[in-house]
Amino acid sequence: MKHFRNLTLAVALCMTPFVVNAQNTPDDSNGFRSFTFVQAQGGLHLPFTPGSRSDLMKPNFGFNIGHWFAPVIGARIGAEGFQSTVFYKDAYEGFKYLNFDIDGMINLSPLFVQGNNPKLNLYLIGGVGLNYLTDKGPITRSTKSDFAHNLRVGLGLEYRIAKPLSLSLEYRMNNTTDYFNGRENSADDWFSSLLVGLSFNFGYSKKVWDDGRLVMKEPTTLNEKKEFAVNERMNTWVKRMKGESKADYLARTSDEAIETQRLAFGREFATAAAMASSQTIVGGNARYNEGTQALVIDPSDNMPSIILSVPKADAENLDVSNLRFENTKYDITADNQFEVIYTEAINVKTGERYIYNKTDAKIEDESGFMSLADYQLKQQQGQIMATGATALTAQTNAAQEMKEKKYHLKNTDISAVYAGNTLSFKYTVKDEFSVNDDFAAGQYDAEANAGSKAMLSAISKSVSEDFAKYFEAGKTVEIRYRGTADAKPINGRIAYNGKYGDIKDQPVTVNGKEGKLSITKADGITSNEQLSLLRAVSVQKYIRKNINALNDMKVKESFNVEVSPAEGSQYRRVAVDFIFQDATF
Repeated sequence: MKHFRNLTLAVALCMTPFVVNAQNTPDDSNGFRSFTFVQAQGGLHLPFTPGSRSDLMKPNFGFNIGHWFAPVIGARIGAEGFQSTVFYKDAYEGFKYLNFDIDGMINLSPLFVQGNNPKLNLYLIGGVGLNYLTDKGPITRSTKSDFAHNLRVGLGLEYRIAKPLSLSLEYRMNNTTDYFNGRENSADDWFSSLLVGLSFNFGYSKKVWDDGRLVMKEPTTLNEKKEFAVNERMNTWVKRMKGESKADYLARTSDEAIETQRLAFGREFATAAAMASSQTIVGGNARYNEGTQALVIDPSDNMPSIILSVPKADAENLDVSNLRFENTKYDITADNQFEVIYTEAINVKTGERYIYNKTDAKIEDESGFMSLADYQLKQQQGQIMATGATALTAQTNAAQEMKEKKYHLKNTDISAVYAGNTLSFKYTVKDEFSVNDDFAAGQYDAEANAGSKAMLSAISKSVSEDFAKYFEAGKTVEIRYRGTADAKPINGRIAYNGKYGDIKDQPVTVNGKEGKLSITKADGITSNEQLSLLRAVSVQKYIRKNINALNDMKVKESFNVEVSPAEGSQYRRVAVDFIFQDATF
């Protein structure tokens, strides 16, 4: 075994620099490509038997046919042999042999390099087969059989010169029957082979495997799930179709076409996932640039902004909450957030359509933007100065004077903002108090937790004092109640005490989409959308009971429901907007 240790050490030293370099070898394809190969080998044969290595070492040849089924799994059948030598009866005697083996191969490259298809691969070999003595020479053996078992293990290093050609260095150690070399001592014989090979890879079908699937790793992030789904679809797409010519197939599956198709499949997955998680564009800030006539909307849920080209005449009266978004397409950012890459925004009041396409929309300079509400207020001021209308002047002064009112409580901040013709109330709870002062999971009564209760009290105070002049008898006001919920799943159902009566087919906007919701005491609450609606309804009941000025006004009401894709008490809140249709000051 001394010879074996020396040769093994030499092979290991030869392979070390290649393995180290493999760590920096990039993946050069879009995915693993399964393929069949034929391999011719030539090198040296060294038996583990007493004698001089220079006299024992003989030439050796091999031939294999195999297939790589997956990035780490392959198999082959092959033949190896030519000459062997043994120190027999005080002389070196030669004989000829040939072995036939079936080998399994395991690629170790994933330990050193990312990707499915690196140029340099380090692999293990394990096989079983038979040795056949084609010429026994002068050696006599205790058995007359020409056959002996052959078991082998080995290590190989392969470098892909081009897609069809690979160069390899392979070291194998073989175990065979005691009588194989004629020196019989009640112990199996061993011999080794060091071979250089040249492989031709054909078929090379384009099969896109997913790394996570091969190691049984469950995808968790949005991007991991997207890659898994895309690879599944690509595996089907890249197959050659029945009746498709080879030329057409190669053209259809060019590297550029594969990239294009992967991008399309990825965006289809992202769009379906965004719709399933009820992503919404409405809900964020709106900013307008009068010079470029660009309207920027910052969607809720931390999505990147979208940019719409909106003429100044439209922007002066645009209510972002009246925009309906159609044909929306999504993608996923590197930090696992949804982003809108295409949408069509329709103003439901005017029918105007504004299109956003990420590839065409860019913000060159942020300096020219102001909030949409401030822009509209500025336009109103301009109209006032142009017409000198006393009533409008009073209205503008009132809007400027009462533009914002803030209430700071111990744990809660409440804001009442008047912009244009809209009075909005909302609140935030300090992070460290959110668990106790925001809605608890499954809770829906706005009067039963500190944060929303503080906002309701602020509404009563503001309407009777600071904003009383807006609530004029006989005028029309639209009240939009908003309730939100987080993504915490509801297992089974939550009991509903019927405090607000049974709600049946209530028109509601759910994450920007119109629909209807029903909640009954008998059925309880089974979805976060229902939970959000009940929170909004609890605000409605409080306002109807405590703001008497509404009894003398024409009141329209609507409900907006939002469900966040994230979990947490900070996503369980309520808000309310008063939109005055024909108020005068």
